[in-house]
Amino acid sequence: MIQLKPGIQPAALNESSKPAVRRKRGSGDKQKSSGLHFERVFSDPAVKPFDQVEWERRTAEITDDSGRVIFKQENVEVPRSWSELATKIAVSKYFYGDIANGTDPYKSGRETSVRQLIHRVTRTIADWGLKDGYFADAETAELFYDELTWLCLNQHGAFNSPVWFNVGLYH
Repeated sequence: MIQLKPGIQPAALNESSKPAVRRKRGSGDKQKSSGLHFERVFSDPAVKPFDQVEWERRTAEITDDSGRVIFKQENVEVPRSWSELATKIAVSKYFYGDIANGTDPYKSGRETSVRQLIHRVTRTIADWGLKDGYFADAETAELFYDELTWLCLNQHGAFNSPVWFNVGLYH
C-alpha cells in the first residue's frame, strides 16, 4: 500500500471503493478499441494535478564545504510540500536550459518551475503512448497524463536521471 503524506488524499479515496470484477470476453463480444484502459486512482477529474498542490517561490542554492556558492537559481516555483533538498536537486540537476539565456526554455533559457519540468516529461510520455497506440483513446491518454503527473508532483514516483535530462526536449 502506498503511504501518503499527511493531508494528501488520492481522489479514489473520496469515493466508495468497488471491488475489481474480471469480465470474461465471449466470442460474440466486440472489443471497442485496442490499447490500455486506466481508471483514475490518485488525481481528481475535476481539478488538474498542478492545481491540487500549493506552490511557492524559493531560491535553490548549493554551496561547497567552504560555503562558496556553486549553484544558485532564484525565484523557482516548487510545491510547498517539497523539502529544500528536493528543490535543490530538481532545480540544479533536472531543470533544462542555460540561465545565461534567460528563462524561456523554448529559446534555450532555463526552466523556472517544477510545473515545467514535470509537464515536459509526463506530457511527452503520454503523447508518445497515444501516438504509438498504447492507449485505447485520447481520453485514456489524458487520464494517464494526470495520474503520472500527480505521482511525480506528490513525490510518490520519479524517473531516473536520463529521463529528466532528455525527455521532452526535442520531441
